[in-house]
Amino acid sequence: MTNYSFVPKYFLIQSIDKGQNTVVTFTEDHDYSVGEYVSFRCGKPNKMVEINNQRGKVLEMTSDSITVDIDSTNYTDFMFDLGVAILPMACPAGSGVKPDEYVATVILEDCFDNIRVD
Repeated sequence: MTNYSFVPKYFLIQSIDKGQNTVVTFTEDHDYSVGEYVSFRCGKPNKMVEINNQRGKVLEMTSDSITVDIDSTNYTDFMFDLGVAILPMACPAGSGVKPDEYVATVILEDCFDNIRVD
């Protein structure tokens, strides 16, 4: 059997709280960091299709959630359902700006959101 996985790692979304900044809670602890860009995959069964393929910058985080700079105030309410074929996920979309560098640059922008076959 072929095993597909995102490189770098993706995290399954358990809930999304709407607001001027969106709070996304995962089913497990994540390894994202403040300043990193994250992209979302959310299909019709999860209702909040407006966030699908959106990219947001991580503003704050806890061990299992992130707050991103996406205004989701008027989005459809999110619904988590393990019974659907495609689960909602977040995956890295860029490393953001390295604040301690002499010349601030966005790095690793084009190497994210790919798939590898194990």
